[in-house]
Amino acid sequence: MISLQFKGMNKIYQEIDNKILGTQEIISPTSKNQIAKAVFTITSKRFIKDFAIASKANPKKYFHVYEWGSNGNPAQKLYVLKRERIVSGNLIVKFDYKKSKKPVPISPKLKASRGKKSISSRSVFANKAEVMESGKPVIFSTKNYLIFFSKSDEKVHFLPPETVVHIMNPGGKATTGSFEKFAASWYKTKMNPTIYSSRLISDIERSVVRSLRTKGAGRNSVKEAIKITTEKYSQGVVEL
Repeated sequence: MISLQFKGMNKIYQEIDNKILGTQEIISPTSKNQIAKAVFTITSKRFIKDFAIASKANPKKYFHVYEWGSNGNPAQKLYVLKRERIVSGNLIVKFDYKKSKKPVPISPKLKASRGKKSISSRSVFANKAEVMESGKPVIFSTKNYLIFFSKSDEKVHFLPPETVVHIMNPGGKATTGSFEKFAASWYKTKMNPTIYSSRLISDIERSVVRSLRTKGAGRNSVKEAIKITTEKYSQGVVEL
């Protein structure tokens, strides 16, 4: 009977161990954070598109988070999605509001009431998005004569300078909390489907498999593969 001793078994065991450690790297804090960054960019871009569609379908509810006259135009949105932080792979997204820069538009009925007389607006409601979303009242004092058209009595009114004006709900009831409700619902129901329908998961799978084909490849190879793959999606984006 012949007895043979294989001295190369330790190298085989080491190679298997490298592969196992490599697959475990997928769920390491570093890799989770890289994946979370990609998830933020993918979902944010999809959210912006979906919300633009909803805004055009429901302008009374969502016009306040876009510049005047630009409802549903992503380039003119007054909200910001921020990748606030990532804790052990858990992505925390914050919503914030930008200031409006365009003058408040003049009512067509007010223009019509003035006939050929020119009328212009230089008033900028800077915190339009935030205030209308919150439903808070607006109180201000006029600097010059203020001309406005009242929907309640269908008449044009004139207010002298230094008149204190109270507007209880400048955006109407429809805007109050509407954007944040939409966002909460979207992330609850659409976030995971958006990721699964993207190529992120399959691209990570392929890159990890390719990285482990090389002899001696292990944890560092997988870490680098995930980093390269996810950065194609995240592109260093922190806010959108």
